[in-house]
Amino acid sequence: MTDDDRTRWNQRYRSGDAPVEAKPNRWFAAQEATITRIAAEQHSLGRMPTALDIACGAGGTVLWLAQRGWCAAGVDVSDEALALAQLHAERLQISAHVQWIHADLDAWRPPADAFDCVTCFHFLERRLWPALRAAVRPGGLLAMQTFHRGALHIRPAANPAYLLEKGELLDLVTGWGWTVLAIADAAAAQTTEAVLAQRPANK
Repeated sequence: MTDDDRTRWNQRYRSGDAPVEAKPNRWFAAQEATITRIAAEQHSLGRMPTALDIACGAGGTVLWLAQRGWCAAGVDVSDEALALAQLHAERLQISAHVQWIHADLDAWRPPADAFDCVTCFHFLERRLWPALRAAVRPGGLLAMQTFHRGALHIRPAANPAYLLEKGELLDLVTGWGWTVLAIADAAAAQTTEAVLAQRPANK
């Protein structure tokens, strides 16, 4: 990402052209039972479960996690988006449980073995994938969803470089030897791919 990317996204958030409401990814929120189980395991060990959302925008997924007992961080190139996210956190009175990271995702990488859950929704940067894998602790989760090439029939102007091949995420995580816990439903799978995968506890 460049300064132009930051400027463009800041303008979109200022104008309301980008999502400004604090709503979590809907598919991820539907996996609440699994998310709660992982959090409970950490709480039983006397630990606060930790999460990271990549390209978090106005923070909806981060805030959703924080409201459910997670210590959650979000990273984004847009400082306008992060300012909105902080306002939402203050209104919800959960600022103590969230962290916002203003960073260029072309260069920034998360620390290894640092999070019990890493999420990335509707942002495709394949060069990040090894770092996202490394950031998940043993037994932790990785959740991703974005558009695949099947979306071209409704978004013909989309750049194919920013679209998945069908089945690409599933092939990725199964190639790592991770357990797939959830994928997109049939309707959503027409245009997007989603995967919730768990890193083996012994790796």
